[in-house]
Amino acid sequence: MGMTRCASVGRVGVPPQGWARAAALGCLLCVLPSILWRLAMLAGVDTGFVDADWYRAEGSRIAYVLGLDALQLAGALLCLGLAMPWGERIPPFVPVLGGRAIHRLLPMALGGAGAVLLYLVMGLLATSYGSVWLGLREGWTPAAGMGPVEVMVLGLAYVPLLMWPVVLTVALVGYWRRRSPLRPASGGHLVR
Repeated sequence: MGMTRCASVGRVGVPPQGWARAAALGCLLCVLPSILWRLAMLAGVDTGFVDADWYRAEGSRIAYVLGLDALQLAGALLCLGLAMPWGERIPPFVPVLGGRAIHRLLPMALGGAGAVLLYLVMGLLATSYGSVWLGLREGWTPAAGMGPVEVMVLGLAYVPLLMWPVVLTVALVGYWRRRSPLRPASGGHLVR
């Protein structure tokens, strides 16, 4: 479909900027390593995580980890929609609403709330665990009892999560700019 001008819902069909597409994809890439690490831990791979047996011991704990993975993956896939056609129009197979343009404020409101939540969660985790690792306070971290290689693998799995709110913010800026309605300038030309 070509670009259409929808003043109330925003433009539809404008290709995403390269940097916005990369940021939306980055959202997905930020969550995959930690999901894979937790799945490996549940599958019995020796990750060095001292509480692994506790999580694997009961169905409710396994369900918690799988639920966390599903929530993370669903959130990242929704972020990917900021650079995909299905982030602008409801897919045609959806009964009654299929094919309608999505108002640009809906993804912005949901994505903005998600970004704020991610900044808070990642900030709290970085502050909490970082202060223990730096010896500023006593406390538990997931790295407790791990050797250097296991800590490095844990870091490679979880450090990308810290970038998730940042790349989501970039993807949201791209989405907003791309979907903004055109407005006439004083000379009669359309500008953004």
